[in-house]
Amino acid sequence: MRRLQLLAVLLVSSFWAVPWAHAGEPGAFLGLDLGVSEPSNGNYQAHVHTGGSANPYVGYMLHDNFGLQLQGHFLFQEPDNDHRGFNFENQHTTLVGGTFGPRIAFPAKMASPSFLSGIEIYGTGQGGYFSGVSGRLTQSAPGFSVGGGVDFYLTDNVAVTGFGRYNRAYMSARPTTLTGQSPGEQGPSDIRWATGGIGLKYDFRTAPEAPPPPPPIAQAPPPAPPVKRKIVLRSVHFDFNKSNIRPDAIPVLNEAVKTLKEEGSVKVVIEGHTDGIGSIPYNQKLSERRAAAVREYLVHKGISAGRLRTVGDGKTQPVASNDTEDGRAQNRRVELKVE
Repeated sequence: MRRLQLLAVLLVSSFWAVPWAHAGEPGAFLGLDLGVSEPSNGNYQAHVHTGGSANPYVGYMLHDNFGLQLQGHFLFQEPDNDHRGFNFENQHTTLVGGTFGPRIAFPAKMASPSFLSGIEIYGTGQGGYFSGVSGRLTQSAPGFSVGGGVDFYLTDNVAVTGFGRYNRAYMSARPTTLTGQSPGEQGPSDIRWATGGIGLKYDFRTAPEAPPPPPPIAQAPPPAPPVKRKIVLRSVHFDFNKSNIRPDAIPVLNEAVKTLKEEGSVKVVIEGHTDGIGSIPYNQKLSERRAAAVREYLVHKGISAGRLRTVGDGKTQPVASNDTEDGRAQNRRVELKVE
């Protein structure tokens, strides 16, 4: 027992140590789970075989780790056609229902490692009401559904889901007693079934803006090093969603080539930037491609590749407002700085 308690503490601590993508952000979500439905107790298995399930749901996260979820249940079970001659023996069994309850989530969106980026583990327990529509189920009764799964976020809002659930309704399949069946399959007995499969989820919450970098701490200036010529180019700009060099950037880059050839030992950092449109991962890759395009141009003009290092800063360092087209155009840029 003590080992289980320690393991639970370590798991919870590891999740709380991760920077959530929607940290503290409340918001709604909706989705649809599709999968198989498998009867899990003997009496129900004597009446139906494996079928399918569709489970639409909506909910609202009050916090990153807690919310409420309303879920629909639509089940279609194949008949156990063993030719016993009672009514509806060959008819598919269908069940509908609705449940409501809490949703506990552990979002693990993190910058690294990349294979864990965009994962949310969740669990839910719900109570509600179910009604048999056809086949072996013709009555209504309360019940519950518990389970969980993993959301794999493809974007900041869209996720693919893998799920599994255990369900029980306090009703019996009809007829409750089957001649010739084993004692474990005789009824009446509450129906129980498991569902599992995949789904699609849309999360209406938005990721918070990255905080600006803290201002540098003032320090006493160190002894003056040998004077280096500082090169900062803010006029190499790019079209929206592009990384190719524009014609108006050629004169600026040629001037940089001339300066770098005059300063033969200077090493520079080529910094790529983007505007604020798009997701953080996409803009990170775009800023890296822009920096790489400038580096390729400088190398082509005779600058040693060993003097050039590229970095991508994505949309984290704007020089103008991203609320206007002119501001966004200024932010789509590459800067060259002396290391």
